[in-house]
Amino acid sequence: SLYSDYLAEIETRKEQGLNPKPIDDGALVKEIIAQIKDTDNEHREDSLKFFIYNTLPGTTSAAGEKAAFLKEIVLGQAEVAEISQDLAFELLSHMKGGPSVEELLDLALGEDAAIAAKAAEVLKTQVFLYDADTARLADAQKAGNAVATDILESYAKAEFFTKLPDIEEEIKVV
Repeated sequence: SLYSDYLAEIETRKEQGLNPKPIDDGALVKEIIAQIKDTDNEHREDSLKFFIYNTLPGTTSAAGEKAAFLKEIVLGQAEVAEISQDLAFELLSHMKGGPSVEELLDLALGEDAAIAAKAAEVLKTQVFLYDADTARLADAQKAGNAVATDILESYAKAEFFTKLPDIEEEIKVV
């Protein structure tokens, strides 16, 4: 399986003094997700770690699988004791664009008001939107979607930048 190949590669890299390679292959992430969903799977705990910490963000096929699974968790279509709805949103926020933005837009423009509000708050922190993403927001705003209007107003005010935590007055460099 791809998973056992990945474990073998981790061992080889460990002998060379290297950390595990980040996961960019969607097929491997699919296998990892299946092991997470199977609560009796012997590799479940490691699979959770690989899913949360080793899956590359951005536009990889792995990121696509991760974002889609996190959306399932947010919507309650998948249940993972270790990943609450809030943690799923947090993980989506760290993915920095690509498939994660698409899934966040689905949630923000969806029927569930509470989920839409949470997704909107995460979207307001994201800076890597494609034309297709901004077009979706613009279309939803034109159709009278208040959440889309709220997100666009936040972008117009550059809150993704102005709401960053303050930097310390003095930073000591050694």
